[in-house]
Amino acid sequence: MYLFERDSIVVSTAAELLAAHQPLADSMGSCATCGATAPCLTAINARQIAEATTAAWQPADL
Repeated sequence: MYLFERDSIVVSTAAELLAAHQPLADSMGSCATCGATAPCLTAINARQIAEATTAAWQPADL
């Protein structure tokens, strides 16, 4: 079981945000979309969603 379904709007939106919020080609220190220090918070959060989609969910030990 995954935290997010691959075909959910959350996952597709995160993928779009991650694609948009990449470092500038000529300056690896800034995000091309928002200008924040790369990786920006948007990219970090979008990557967390992507990882929660592909990583298997493990229940806590009871």
